[in-house]
This record gives sequence, C-alpha cells and structure tokens, in this order.
Amino acid sequence: MSIVTGAIFIWPQAILLLAGDDTPWAILASIAMAVVMSSLALIWMNITPSGILADRMRHTWHGFAWPILFIHITLCLILDATMLALFAQMLSAVFYPLTPLWAMKLMIAAESAWFASRSFHVLARNIQFWFPILMLLLFLLITIEWTNVHCWWALRPSTHIVVHPLLQAILSTWFLWKQNEVSVTVAHFVRSPTQMLIRKLTLGAILFQGIVISLIYVITVGSIGPYAVLRLRWPLVYVLSNQSSHTFYLSRPGLIILLIWTGAIVFYLAAHLFCMGVNLSKLFTKSYNLTPIAVWVFTILEIVITFFIPTPTTATHLLLDFFNPVDLSVSVIVLVTSILIRLIANALHAKQHPA
Repeated sequence: MSIVTGAIFIWPQAILLLAGDDTPWAILASIAMAVVMSSLALIWMNITPSGILADRMRHTWHGFAWPILFIHITLCLILDATMLALFAQMLSAVFYPLTPLWAMKLMIAAESAWFASRSFHVLARNIQFWFPILMLLLFLLITIEWTNVHCWWALRPSTHIVVHPLLQAILSTWFLWKQNEVSVTVAHFVRSPTQMLIRKLTLGAILFQGIVISLIYVITVGSIGPYAVLRLRWPLVYVLSNQSSHTFYLSRPGLIILLIWTGAIVFYLAAHLFCMGVNLSKLFTKSYNLTPIAVWVFTILEIVITFFIPTPTTATHLLLDFFNPVDLSVSVIVLVTSILIRLIANALHAKQHPA
C-alpha cells in the first residue's frame, strides 16, 4: 500500500529530476537497496528471540530500547503526517477545492485510526479483503493508460551513468521502502512464522512493489514525456485524468482513481499506526492493552503536524531533504549495530553454556 500511496504524490517526479536519463538505473538500484535493508532486518530477526519489534529491541538494546523506539516513532509520525498532508492537498487542488483541508485530513486520519485501534486480525482481514480489489483496479487503470504510452524513447536508460545524481535519486526513493519496522512487528502475528516463510513474503512484497513503481513510471513518463512530468505538480493525477468513457467502457474512471488512492492512504496510515501503538504498549506495559489509546494519540499528533506543512512544496522538501537521509542513516546504523550486538551476545552465551 505504501508504494501506491507514495506514487500518487511525487513519483516519479523527484527521481526523474535527480537522475535524468539514469532514472531506469536508479529504479533498479532502489529496489536493490530495499532488498539489502530487508535482508539486514531478516538477519537480525534470525538471531534474536521471537517477538514484535519492541521485544526484539529490548532483547538487543535492553535499557536503550526506548530511546531508539522513540526515534523510530518520531520519524514515522513525520512521514505519515507528510503523506496525509500531501494527499489532502492533492484532493483540494484536483477534486475538492471548496472542501476545507482540515476536514479531509480529519476524516482520513480518523478512519485510519479506527482500523488501527482494532485487533491485528481485524486489521489484517480488512487489508486482505481490500488489497486485491484495489490492486486489480490499479492494474486495470494502468492497462487502460497503456494505450497512451508513445514516448518510448524517454524510457531508454542512459549508457553514461553519472554517479552522484544517481545516488541522490536512489536516496529520494527511501520513503517508498520504509517497511522493516512493519515487517518485524507483523511477522510475530503470522501463523507458524518460519524464517523461510517470512523471507519469501518480504522478498515477494519488494518484487511486487518494484513492479508497481516501474509500471507507474512507464505510463507516466511514456504518456506525457519526461519534460512534462518535471513541470507538473501531480503528473500521475494528470495522466490518469485523461481517461474517460471514450477510452474505456467506464463512465466515471475518476471514482475508481479516488477509491484506490483513498484506500491506499487509509490502510497505509493504519498499518503504521497499529505498529507504533503495539510496540509502544508492549515496551512500556509488556502487553497490548494500551494499543488503542496509543493509536489515537499518534493520530492526533499526525493531524497537528500536518498544519505545519502548508504546501506541497514544503511537504516534498521535508520528505526528500530531511526524512529520507535521516531515516535511512538511522535505519542502517541501528540494524548493523543490532546485528553486531546480537552476534556478540549469542557467542558469549554459547561460550558460557556449551552444549
């Protein structure tokens, strides 16, 4: 869901602006980055006692677990608030110019919080029900738009790679792949969560998300060209708005577009809110009893943060210039250090308690 949500707002504008003709290479490298980061998380999970993220952090960091979790929650709140602000700004600019921004933010956030405050099984059943429907509708729209792809020349990768802009472009995609915390938390609730199953699900999700962002890149750049993508505020919105009853039998494809986007942002926020809530509750109370309260507190904080993000330009700068570099750096440092700590702790334990 996070991929579809992110694609609405600035994909593929930011990566195209930074990488230029090297964008296809940047997309492939971005997927590789996601595989590497997920692999590090899987290694850490494999050498840590079972549990959700808070449990594994407590086993690894002991008394330092709570400040690390606080940093994670803070960054996640910034990301979610930015996405919520961007979504409301897009709706206001394109679909509902007379509806107050605060009303749209409040409705979306409240719906997300309602799902997140339920039990994991209720949230999972709703996502399992809606996810195939939303993805089917998305691929339906992509299939319709495929007939408008004519700028195939713009999709050819460059033969001369410029390293520094390429690295910047790869970094600009990190917000699309921030899922390790969710994966580690949710894996505990999976029935018979073997390492092989978790590995397959994680890599399968990355592959699926990679296909989605690649297809969106193709239909956006291939339909209107790279120069138009760079000059439009919402390039994907513009591309999909060209669909009408003359291109397909649906009389109101805009309703499908709104359903996909709204469903994506709601479940995206709900998944993050649920994970933040259960981890905070488990870390401080060693139970899930405070999860609903924590979820609603986080929701209120997200709504408050959105009022400090007045424009799409501000949100984009916050996402690309602050969140991406800071969160990726924190994630790498925490994951690598956690692996080293667990390896040392496991080696000492094996030495003190030989089989």
